[in-house]
Amino acid sequence: MFTLWFDRASEVLLARFTGVFTTEDFTSYDAAMIHFLGTQGPSSSDRWRTLCDLSAVEAIAVPESRLAEQGSHPPIVSQMRVVVAPPFVGDDFGNGYREQQRAVHGTEPVIVATLEEAYALLGLDSPQFEAVEQS
Repeated sequence: MFTLWFDRASEVLLARFTGVFTTEDFTSYDAAMIHFLGTQGPSSSDRWRTLCDLSAVEAIAVPESRLAEQGSHPPIVSQMRVVVAPPFVGDDFGNGYREQQRAVHGTEPVIVATLEEAYALLGLDSPQFEAVEQS
């Protein structure tokens, strides 16, 4: 499950995932991102950056093969994408996904261990995230 937030001033879209991360989360996240960006006007996917916070995820129920398949899909945004890894994963978290993104699209998300690291990478200082209404 996830909630979607945005900070208009920094043009960062934040997805906070909790509980068990499933294959359905990929589909729901992509749909929510596309819907939100569609409300932001032309070229919005060229301006917004994303932050996926998985620090509250308790388990991952997605096969590595599905992660790699998801990685072959084009990124929804063209700017920086940062992922905060769940605390229980090792350094190889998301390797299949990142390898596919790099091989197919020439770009990959940055994986960090903490939300503080993510904020620093994105240059965020006291962001004012607002909830995105989801249907």
